[in-house]
Amino acid sequence: MKEIVAVQDLRGGMFISELDRPWLESPFMLQGFLIEDEATLTQVRQLCRFVYVDRARSVGDAWRAAPAAQEGAPPTRAPADLASFLVKPEQRRQPPDFFALLKLLRGLKGEVSECARDGDAGTEPWFRIYPQGAAPRTLNAGEPSPGEGRVTPSALHPHVTTYAERPVRASGRRSGEEAGTASSGTPSGMQFVEPTASLEEEIVAALPVVTRAQALLAEIAEDVQNNLNPDLERLRGVVSEMVLSVIRNPDALLWLLRLKRTDQYSYDHSLDVAAHVMIFGRALGLGEDSITTLGMAGLLQDIGKLRLPARLLHKVGALSPREYEIFKTHVDFSLHILAACPHATPQMLEIIGRHHERCDGSGYPAGLKGDDVGLMAEIAGVCDVYCAMTRERPYGAAVSSQDALDAVRGLRGKRFSVSIIDQFVQCIGLYPVGTLVELNSGEVAVVVSQNRIRRLKPRVMILLGPDKKPNAYPQTLDLLYDPSCATGEPYEITRALPPGAFGVEPSAYYLA
Repeated sequence: MKEIVAVQDLRGGMFISELDRPWLESPFMLQGFLIEDEATLTQVRQLCRFVYVDRARSVGDAWRAAPAAQEGAPPTRAPADLASFLVKPEQRRQPPDFFALLKLLRGLKGEVSECARDGDAGTEPWFRIYPQGAAPRTLNAGEPSPGEGRVTPSALHPHVTTYAERPVRASGRRSGEEAGTASSGTPSGMQFVEPTASLEEEIVAALPVVTRAQALLAEIAEDVQNNLNPDLERLRGVVSEMVLSVIRNPDALLWLLRLKRTDQYSYDHSLDVAAHVMIFGRALGLGEDSITTLGMAGLLQDIGKLRLPARLLHKVGALSPREYEIFKTHVDFSLHILAACPHATPQMLEIIGRHHERCDGSGYPAGLKGDDVGLMAEIAGVCDVYCAMTRERPYGAAVSSQDALDAVRGLRGKRFSVSIIDQFVQCIGLYPVGTLVELNSGEVAVVVSQNRIRRLKPRVMILLGPDKKPNAYPQTLDLLYDPSCATGEPYEITRALPPGAFGVEPSAYYLA
């Protein structure tokens, strides 16, 4: 619920969602922030004449309830007021032991992999978690109740459902692009959607889905190499599960993909891109069908590289002009491979064929410009660029998320449209999940989950002590509540670190 407010009327507790000028023309690092002190208030008043305030994300007296939902729409959770941020530590409910959960999942790794392999063979897969539940589906005349004559897992454990009990629409949104787009195909704006599942719950639910997605990518690669049509119907089922996970809590999928790596860059990059396009599409307000299409395209957009020489893909140095021309043919190969598949939709093929096109006409294969590239292809393109920089590649080391975002910002208004870059930066945030950070205590931590309002205060797990030696049992801290370090000062993040800084290898800690 946004409203225009003159800067003279601003006060503490208001959440500023937009300025009267582009964000990149302001000194603010985050696109959307809470006014917490007089210094911030003074800075906004000096810079702007008016701003847009999101009352639903404000706190204290500045908070206003969102408009009443239409009849039949799923209930929404009201945001916490200021008092919830001031609860005494001893009265606050302690979160689950995050590291203990990761150790448990590591111990169940073989069991999860086996369930993931057998999930398409008629056996019951691992459980799924739907904490809020969903409105029961209306039964047709004469249709038996799904629970008649048997005891379902959810009867014993209310937060656990199997595929047979899975709600058809967990989000309650309209399907297709109409959910958040105008007739022109452009998004109506960033959507703030509060997670409906905790990070710990969703990690448990999403782990077998990620495991099955990795296995299916390996099978598809083998099919393509053997000149067989890949089974896109099975892949769409997995992507649909990933979409539901993104809707419930997007941090869980990002966390798992940062930790549960394979030994092949192509698989990791494909899953990375798929997760980011789905999360970005969700933030833009796209419908579930469009998000699923983006996820399918993200997983398959580089499938044509299987037709390129291995020495070209693994070359350490820069490609020669002739090698680059050969490399660009992977787009045509991808389209040729997927065009023969009955479950490849025209929109999916369009995204794959255009994800290397750029707004200034510098892309390939057709050199499209401006609006001819299309919203969905541009989403895939910017996510592909960002994800490539944050993973170690044969021709370059991984960079920190901050450096990658800075590089993406440099493409604003050039390779990519201004609106897409601005909204992508706002979606990803300053400290994405899985980012290594150094704290003011000298300790090194990894970002576990983001705070959607106070973006500079995420939840972190401390991996290294001030002496940069590993912690035997890393503790998890929520910087939102200003926990104190050894000196008595509140913990703060001083800088983001590149992957592998100080020898930290996430997979060695959690899911190796």
